Amino acid sequence: MRNIAWLVKIFGPERIGFVTLTVGDFITGGKFRNLRDRREAQRRFHSYLTNELSKRYPCGVVVTERHKNGGIHFHLAVVTEHDIRGNIDFAACFPAKDRLGKTVCKPDYSTANEAIKREWAYLRRTCKGYGFGWHQLQPMRESGEALGGYLGKYLAKDWEQRPPEDKGARCLRYFGHWSITSRLPGQRREKAPEGHQFSWNTPPARAWREMMKQMTAALTTKGTTLTEDNIKETVGSKWAWKAARLFQTVCFRIGDWQDAELRKAIDKHNEDVRRRWQECGCNPVRKYREVTELKLHHLRPSPRRKKRVQGTASEEVCL
Repeated sequence: MRNIAWLVKIFGPERIGFVTLTVGDFITGGKFRNLRDRREAQRRFHSYLTNELSKRYPCGVVVTERHKNGGIHFHLAVVTEHDIRGNIDFAACFPAKDRLGKTVCKPDYSTANEAIKREWAYLRRTCKGYGFGWHQLQPMRESGEALGGYLGKYLAKDWEQRPPEDKGARCLRYFGHWSITSRLPGQRREKAPEGHQFSWNTPPARAWREMMKQMTAALTTKGTTLTEDNIKETVGSKWAWKAARLFQTVCFRIGDWQDAELRKAIDKHNEDVRRRWQECGCNPVRKYREVTELKLHHLRPSPRRKKRVQGTASEEVCL
């Protein structure tokens, strides 16, 4: 996450904290039961964020994770007001855990500074009132890229454990005023500089999927059906690379079934294809194709061409 790297660059690594919150209720016997209702968990977190966290921390990132046991966890990267790292001994304050999830030794907080102890006290004081149980705040250990990758792993876990009722649920959000300067009364909040769009949802990525869809539809009309199961066997293990090379000389259809953003991306691709052809002197041999003209041999070399290439390679070896 590049936004995490931005936080580290602007505010400094010593002011970045990593927070974990578990959601649930204490039942008879003092045991804690994880909450599995995602909507209720989001409601509790929104209340906690609005009334407490957003007032305590200038800005941050929130990742929602459904644990393998079905419980909901929240993971946050937040900006604190003061240096919470100091000379802390991570191994002593946050000892490793065994396979059962229990710490192998008792934590030693003697190296923790006063700033992080105040944050721990604040979480102990406020979490329970909003329906949260176990919680933890750690200073950032390594780089912003490492912390971003760590949060990314929780996103992946959430997608792996996501049941049907979680479809469409929000798993990533940003909060606060993303600026080095304090927010003035009446001033609108500054948004995260890099946005929060995933790479698979950007216009180029959506255009790639649309082009693959049109190509497979064109091949189907000519008797070749490509699916996720047979594309490697039919085209080869480097099918994506071959498709990308082929698309550089193919113009695709633009229609009403596409939204404005996707149409713009496809149109730009087509313009680039025509421009490259013109730069080659409008050579009719190298003229671009329409997607409806595609055939399977455009994706993979014909047996004759493959034999010719292999023969050339053999001659080079003999020489």
